[in-house]
Amino acid sequence: MGARMSWSGDPRLVGTGWQEIIESQPWSLIRTRLDFDQQGIAESYFQLDETASGVRVSWGFDTDVTEGQGLLGGFLARYFGLLFDQWIGTDYEQGLASLKAFAESLPDTDFSRLEAEVIDVEALDILYVPSGSTQESDAIGDALASAYREISDFMTRNGLKVGGQPMAITRAWDEQGYQFDAAIPVVMRPVELSGRVRAGQSPSGPSVRVVHIGPYDRMAPSYEKLAAYMAAHGLREGKVSWEHYISDPGVTPEEELITHIYFLIGD
Repeated sequence: MGARMSWSGDPRLVGTGWQEIIESQPWSLIRTRLDFDQQGIAESYFQLDETASGVRVSWGFDTDVTEGQGLLGGFLARYFGLLFDQWIGTDYEQGLASLKAFAESLPDTDFSRLEAEVIDVEALDILYVPSGSTQESDAIGDALASAYREISDFMTRNGLKVGGQPMAITRAWDEQGYQFDAAIPVVMRPVELSGRVRAGQSPSGPSVRVVHIGPYDRMAPSYEKLAAYMAAHGLREGKVSWEHYISDPGVTPEEELITHIYFLIGD
């Protein structure tokens, strides 16, 4: 409600004016007011009706052609009103065809109830171990546990403090398996690294974040919805994604585990 766009162009084509959303009913209706400057004010709407085969979108246009007109002007306006479908109908048909093509180009995934937000993520100092495994959940869990154990032992030996919850930074997910960095944010100070432990910073920059609640081995649908969300909003996936394990699995029931999933936004 209240979102507005304006335009100014060739008087013979689009002229000057603005459009504002004046009514919004989720999943069913969007109504806008249009001001065409010298050509008057009108309302337009998109009505969405669920059908057995999908959703039917109706695009409508309402205006009082006689408003502000005298007797003769009102008579002529009514006559011209009969030509409205001929004048703008083709544009509406083309617009609906473009909307249909766009909708059908998106992933076939329902993300309507996905709680996603675009945020500017700040980098964290981390210790990490480059790791890999198959795509099986048990294998991933074992690889993460081994890496976190090595990092924790290193931190204990060097007196380093934890700076945040553990992370898994995805480097590759393909037919070769799963390649990732198992990372733990730390309060960093100069130390001599050993074993597989490396020091660096976590990914940063504009990213899309969703909150997954539940077991780690059921995150695939959340990833699918996040990818669909980004496609629908014209956001290109960046070079990296990562998971931030907010809950402690040692004390939190599986169904209540909270994981933040991030996709870096590409240029």
